[in-house]
Amino acid sequence: MTNTAEVASREHRPEPQPAKVVRWRNGKMHISEDGLTTVCGSAIRPDRARVLHETANWAERVNCYNCAYRHTPPGYVSPRSSKDFPLKRECQNHPGRGLAVDSCYMCDPSTLRPQNWPCPIGCSNPLDHNPMHRYTKCTVFPDPREPGNTGRCIEACESKELAMTRANPKLWFDLADSAVTTCYHCGESVCVICQRAAVERDLTCCSRCSDEAL
Repeated sequence: MTNTAEVASREHRPEPQPAKVVRWRNGKMHISEDGLTTVCGSAIRPDRARVLHETANWAERVNCYNCAYRHTPPGYVSPRSSKDFPLKRECQNHPGRGLAVDSCYMCDPSTLRPQNWPCPIGCSNPLDHNPMHRYTKCTVFPDPREPGNTGRCIEACESKELAMTRANPKLWFDLADSAVTTCYHCGESVCVICQRAAVERDLTCCSRCSDEAL
């Protein structure tokens, strides 16, 4: 059943302005604004092309890459290769990002699996687990500690990975590599092994972890 939001989304999609569709003898479908030349720059001669009637649905008919790329109508995704035909409608949930309707999670949840779903802590809305975002809406961010006079933590440091895992033991995060080597609280470098001891440079071990590794 179509819901109200989907109907409203369709009603607000801009439609392409009418343009002439030009069929080349080889079957290639171009578009033209004046009926004399195609948008891609070829002269329209009666012996090699036929100008079809002006239509507003030319976006579903054109398959000339250069025509479509130079004259992509509002509401459609600009093609990146010859595989992007017929042109696809742009996702209204992410305007301007070049995402087609059938590749957007919010339009079709079957295209991408929600992150941490079913939610291990009880969320009931899969949109709160949008895989386009690094964190779910139910993610808990621990309060950072006040640093000391040196700018480093007064207590032991704690990497971003350790802090986020401690605050969200049931969730899985796809964190950046720096989450292991950067303190969540003071933002300085921590030991790459224990992720708690302060070190001078990234990707280095504290003296204790170095001794234990020998």
